[in-house]
Amino acid sequence: MRGYFLIVTPLLIIISVLISLNIFFQHSLQNQIANDFNLQQQILAESVSKNIKEQLENLKVNTLLSAYVFSKINPLQKKDNKDSLSFSRIIFTNTSQLLYYEGKSNISTETLKKLTDRLQILPYNTAIFYEIDDFIYCVARIIDSNNFIALFINSTDLAKETLSNIQTAQKGNIWILTSNGDLLYHPTQPDMAGRNIYSKDSKCIQCHQSFDFEKNIIEDSRKIKGKEISYNEERLIAYSKINIDNVLWTVFLSANYSNVIHIIDKSMKVYSYLILTILTATIIFAAILYVFNKKRLAAKELEIREHTMRKYADALEENVNIKTAALIEEREKLTTILNAIGAGIILIDTKGKILWANEKTQEMFDVDVVGKYCEQLWVDCDISGVYTKGNFETSIISINNDKFLQVITAPIKNEQGEIYRYIRLIQDITEIKKMEEQITNSEKLASIGRLAAGIAHEIGNPLTSIFSYVQILKSIEDDKFKKESLETIYFHIQRISEILKQLSSFTKMSRGETQLISVNEIIEDAIKLIRYDKRAKNIVIKKNLSDSIPKMNLNFNQLSQVFINLILNAIDAMPDGGQLTINSYLQNNDLVIDFSDTGIGISRENLSKIFDPFYTTKEKGTGLGLAVSYNIITKMEGQLTVESEVGKGTTFKISLPIKKLVDNLDVKQDKNSNS
Repeated sequence: MRGYFLIVTPLLIIISVLISLNIFFQHSLQNQIANDFNLQQQILAESVSKNIKEQLENLKVNTLLSAYVFSKINPLQKKDNKDSLSFSRIIFTNTSQLLYYEGKSNISTETLKKLTDRLQILPYNTAIFYEIDDFIYCVARIIDSNNFIALFINSTDLAKETLSNIQTAQKGNIWILTSNGDLLYHPTQPDMAGRNIYSKDSKCIQCHQSFDFEKNIIEDSRKIKGKEISYNEERLIAYSKINIDNVLWTVFLSANYSNVIHIIDKSMKVYSYLILTILTATIIFAAILYVFNKKRLAAKELEIREHTMRKYADALEENVNIKTAALIEEREKLTTILNAIGAGIILIDTKGKILWANEKTQEMFDVDVVGKYCEQLWVDCDISGVYTKGNFETSIISINNDKFLQVITAPIKNEQGEIYRYIRLIQDITEIKKMEEQITNSEKLASIGRLAAGIAHEIGNPLTSIFSYVQILKSIEDDKFKKESLETIYFHIQRISEILKQLSSFTKMSRGETQLISVNEIIEDAIKLIRYDKRAKNIVIKKNLSDSIPKMNLNFNQLSQVFINLILNAIDAMPDGGQLTINSYLQNNDLVIDFSDTGIGISRENLSKIFDPFYTTKEKGTGLGLAVSYNIITKMEGQLTVESEVGKGTTFKISLPIKKLVDNLDVKQDKNSNS
């Protein structure tokens, strides 16, 4: 008896589980099919709304074209041609006088008066829709006149032409509602056209329990398209709105829920009968098995086998545990090694989906990259067809032009020699790129400096002679025109001389005499000097100066020149006023001073040029201010960098090494004490 129950009970449990799963999967499959069908209805609704909108747009184009044509021919008499056009066309004055007519539908004086009242301020080259009574009017003003032209079409005709050829499911419907709830068209029930869903109409209630869903869609402007399953009314409903000018229609599609899932119901019933048959057969089989399972010998033999299998299972489980522990240990080692590497590593499939990534990759992109496609991390991530020969590939990518990555890709092959995975090593080389740019700027400045020195020397000598002769001629010339001409020459020679002085200061600049100074005091002096400039009238200067900055061995005049240049540039970037924030602080053994403004900003294409000599965006600038400042900070063994975004402002950051400046000061003091 015991063996019988040991066999029958699990079978009954299995059959019960199968029946439960059958019911569960039946409901799940029904919902899935209903959702898929409703999605198709939504796509169809969107297609219908798009078609109607395109027809209205074509009507608008025809209206504007007619306005242009009739501005040339200027008709003065009415015309009645009811078969020439698919739409009707009229021309009327701003006093509601009808001048021209052709088409299929007549227009009443009252309707014409309504149109005229709305269109008094309509500009030329503009067409606008109005929905009045059962017609849609597209109206435009005829150029150089007070007359209007209108193309109009019957709303029901437009809807009928669009919906007449659309086939819906059995007991399914498609209809169009206006913004006030009027039924514009119903293919299967044309006599319902013109009825309103807000009125309690007995004929409407025969087909619909309520119109709450339709009312909600019409009244909610945020709902443009969508779908819903109404289990109370057993309907699958999808909708899409048409919104153009003053015309707001909603296309609805619905289908009977039972008709959509009836095939699934039939198949599930057959499957249920099959399960019951299996249950009956199982019970009969268990009864037969009970009869043949009475003998004790069979029970003992079964018990021995179970004992043997249990021992085998225990040994197998122990072996599996040992192997699992070894695999976990090796995995931990490998994970530690991969995470310790100072570069990102990702494993991707042939479609570019990221299957695995180390911790460094997560830090680089600051998101969980596993499960994403590599195109979501950078746009030019292309892997198809590149590794057919099994070679490696190295590329440099740029993210937002402020982060640079070096990507090395290696393919992984299966036993058949086919590539099915890729390993990518990602290294952040942004700092290397910045160093390369700084080296390039330094080399560029050095080359331009040598060129500028030669130019200043060659031009300076003859310019001095010209300057002297012009002064002599000015003192002896009495003719007014000649005297004014000499004044003009004198002015431009002075301007050339000033540029040559700036060139000389740029090319001959040295570190100069240094002294123990406070950087914060230099900043304060520069601000006091700038406050008297009329350009700083509407500028708010905010200071955040750290008290922990020590005095350092620097050239006062050169550093003051840099601060004044940066403050003036910030003020020029804020012609309508703004805020300039100056911060000084210690960071990683460096003294950092940054100047942040809220000005117009600098475009990305110009950021790489702003430290070039003679490059300027100002009307009266020479383009030497930032180049000289960059040269001064570089000779102080520091860095001058810039970050900017158009419309949000610019930040110039100066970094000076404290240790080197303090060491230089100590060496200088030692020399003085020895002497």
